[in-house]
Amino acid sequence: MRSVDNETMPMKTAPEVHSAIMVIVDDRRIAAAKSDYDWKVCVRAVAAAAALIQGVPVAGTPREYCGAVLSGLQKLFDDYYDVDGEYTSGRSDIGTIISRIESLEKSLPILAS
Repeated sequence: MRSVDNETMPMKTAPEVHSAIMVIVDDRRIAAAKSDYDWKVCVRAVAAAAALIQGVPVAGTPREYCGAVLSGLQKLFDDYYDVDGEYTSGRSDIGTIISRIESLEKSLPILAS
């Protein structure tokens, strides 16, 4: 898993945060593909999260952008259920992405827009 190192290079723009979020999604995509259980369900859940993120306008402060992404992902998480899974519905993969983005958001500087 690659890490998003906001300590050495603080993110000051929404596009920088978007790039960091896509690293999180790509890491989860790789992990999902290696899943021992219902890997197709996991991959589809990560793809749904990635599609949602790509649809969020990359604008505002880093925190505003992060908040918009998290808001959309939380709705996706609440509504998501892949019936093809024997052991998972795919929600846990979306939850993992949310958790990692929340950690990223906490590390962002508070900037005025």
